[in-house]
Amino acid sequence: MWNRMPLKSLRNLLTGNSFKMRGLLSLIFIGVIVYSSVAQDVEYAKTCLNKLASKSFHGRGYVKKGDLKAAKFIAKEFKKQKLKSFGDDYFQEYGFPINTFPGKIKIEIDGEKLIPGIDYVISCSNSSVDGEFKLHYLPEEINTDSLFADYYSQHEFKSDELLVVKGNLRQFYGKFLAGPAGVILLSDKKQWWHVSNGFITNESIWIKASASAFENKPASIKIKFNNKFYEDYPTQNVAGLIKGSKYPDKYFVFTAHYDHLGMMGNKTYFPGANDNGSGTSMLLDLARYFSLPENQSEYSIIFIAFSGEESGLHGSAYFAENPLFPLENIKLLVNLDMVGSGSNGITVVNSTIYKDLLQKMRNINDEYSYLKQIKQRGESCNSDHCPFYQKGVKAVFIYTMGKELKEYHTVDDTADNFPFTAYDGLFKLLVRLTSN
Repeated sequence: MWNRMPLKSLRNLLTGNSFKMRGLLSLIFIGVIVYSSVAQDVEYAKTCLNKLASKSFHGRGYVKKGDLKAAKFIAKEFKKQKLKSFGDDYFQEYGFPINTFPGKIKIEIDGEKLIPGIDYVISCSNSSVDGEFKLHYLPEEINTDSLFADYYSQHEFKSDELLVVKGNLRQFYGKFLAGPAGVILLSDKKQWWHVSNGFITNESIWIKASASAFENKPASIKIKFNNKFYEDYPTQNVAGLIKGSKYPDKYFVFTAHYDHLGMMGNKTYFPGANDNGSGTSMLLDLARYFSLPENQSEYSIIFIAFSGEESGLHGSAYFAENPLFPLENIKLLVNLDMVGSGSNGITVVNSTIYKDLLQKMRNINDEYSYLKQIKQRGESCNSDHCPFYQKGVKAVFIYTMGKELKEYHTVDDTADNFPFTAYDGLFKLLVRLTSN
């Protein structure tokens, strides 16, 4: 365009019509400010994500007080944005039972040490172990719960034997088995860990391992690690408030769990960038946005970061039973969990229940083209929206969809080159949702 403009016309624009020029410059300046604001939102979120998923936070679990370090960081950000607290500070303290492995973990076959988090993960139900065990390989066709149950009931095993099974025994995993020392489950897939069965321990050893590490069928295995079980681990939710300009006693609530799996041993940690550093970072960014005077909502907006989600929705369940504000005053609760992708849009859990809300979100998206699609999904108690929904609160859970981010509960769920594909669109959708 500019290279085709006649020189005289360009001179008139720059010198002969100063008023228009000032107006043009003002528009350009405003555009730059708006663009910078949007870009800064994403950069702030990435800064938060890098911090939350860093080694210094130990996977935001219950070894080395990773959860507390993350909670203090979130509270510091709330204070920086001048959010109001519901008490003397932003914390709501509570506790729950959890098993941990704070020391060294050593598993060795044929004189070679296996790498925790890469070659194997151990069940969170395990007690301390120190010994050498014989390996009893089950036939390859024994690869389901029912087939394993039949095989197990028809055979006798020694207490120094570990059964080796290539399969996924969901019903048995982590539970006590009389007879053998335990079970090693082999898989060709990447090793992923969970801590939801860590509320109790037993003497059966359960390990998930890479099939390639056992392809030569070693005869024995050495295992050594210690557990530390907490009957009532002290932790905390983090909550802050921005009062509305017109309806201070009516609330929009944004939630996200900040905890992750933590550490499995004294070296291996699970960063939890997508699950759920991503949701927590967006929560913090929304708090930053609404804390600006020009963005104040007519309704009060509450931000809650929960701990204890990975171990069984403990934080949200505690909050729903011990609310810091009247739950009946909530207009809408939006829970953000795993929002790091988005090339294929978002899914909204509970949206089949709230069809008016789903239509409102889709109308906004149709007008502004924020996301590829907004996919509906029914009821599911799979994240922190659930305890509130069970209390009668209008509550949904949003997660993004896309093949660009597949890591889940692995040591590779890091903040490195994190996509945040639909971050901008989802963020703007949520902002408009509070004003409609």
